[in-house]
Amino acid sequence: MSGYRAEIEASAGPGRLGRVGGGALLLVRVRLFNGPDAVERGTDLPDVFTDLDPRQARTLATRLIAVAEDAEQQTLKANYWEPSR
Repeated sequence: MSGYRAEIEASAGPGRLGRVGGGALLLVRVRLFNGPDAVERGTDLPDVFTDLDPRQARTLATRLIAVAEDAEQQTLKANYWEPSR
């Protein structure tokens, strides 16, 4: 299923990855979903989930921060918008 989702959230678990020698590694659940007004906007699509191991989740978070900073810099450079800080 593809399509635009307006919201994202992450939480620890419930997925787990078994470890050699016993025990389990708790995974990070990432959920993409539409906001509460999705039905009115006609964008009500099923939620999308993925489970990442903690290293993958950290890598994704670091890349998201870097891309967000780059997008903000490009926006400022093009004089599209001024953030209120």
